[in-house]
Amino acid sequence: MSDSLPSASISVIVPTIGRPESLARLLNSLAAQTCQVDEVLVADGSDGDEIARLIDQPRWSTELNVRRLHVTPPNAVRQRKAAISEAVGDYLLLLDDDVELEPDCVEQMFKLIESDASVAAVMADFNNQSWSRPTRAWRFYLRYILGLEEGAWQGRVVGPLLRFGFNPVPKSPQPIEWLGAGNSMIRRSAYNQAGGFSDFFLHRCTMNEDVDLGLKLARIGKMYFCPKARMAHYHSPSGRIHPALASEDDLFNRFLVLRITKENSAVKSFCSIGVFFVIETSSHFIGCIRRANFSQFGNHLNGRLAAIRRVILQREVRSFHDK
Repeated sequence: MSDSLPSASISVIVPTIGRPESLARLLNSLAAQTCQVDEVLVADGSDGDEIARLIDQPRWSTELNVRRLHVTPPNAVRQRKAAISEAVGDYLLLLDDDVELEPDCVEQMFKLIESDASVAAVMADFNNQSWSRPTRAWRFYLRYILGLEEGAWQGRVVGPLLRFGFNPVPKSPQPIEWLGAGNSMIRRSAYNQAGGFSDFFLHRCTMNEDVDLGLKLARIGKMYFCPKARMAHYHSPSGRIHPALASEDDLFNRFLVLRITKENSAVKSFCSIGVFFVIETSSHFIGCIRRANFSQFGNHLNGRLAAIRRVILQREVRSFHDK
């Protein structure tokens, strides 16, 4: 670690499933950091031995302290929690297995989170993609339903868990209300105090688990977007679940985060994800018409409908306990 930086330990947490090439690229970028990490824990949900063979390479015993944990069945939250339970660092650097860090990325994140003891977490920027802007339909909702002025949603989590980054990207750190589970550094004590990742997510892609964690961490301390910390995200297509399951995860988990973590009523939570269902499905349908391509529309629709069915059953259970 650079002499200019305070002494503290950093544990890198990486869930993976069958992506040895992208994982190798990530490990190479970690080895080249100006602020060296203390350990890398790879939670491997793969059936094969490709990841094990990669981590067994002699170079990682000298360039990085890499350990592999075999976690099955694969589930992003379960994998992260298994790795975190073995981690010894004062800080947890949560990364996806398909990112590549710029050489000073860890240093920039570390300096920001160490600058103020009240900072619970920081999130890095991406150098190969822009933060998405709300669609026209969502702009109407944000402006006329929620009453937000133009751009007031940046860095916030609003309505049915709509999360927004910064576009354009600011030059200095900015407060943010959510974290990405693949590009964030968290103070270990804050993670423990917040209760860590929740356990109620569907399937193995666990959509919205990072928003949920961010909402809980925001009760503990400050969170910042760090524009000087940058990495590339390659969105590796391998190892992903079927689009219908991803859509089901996305919608159903929104309900659970609203209902359990944000403690909204069952009716309010149901109405919120109902708004999300209508606007997202309508926007997707219009986009398919413009592209003349409906190849995935049915999968996403079926997944969202399955989530609505789950929500109705879940709402009945929650409403019973509310009485």
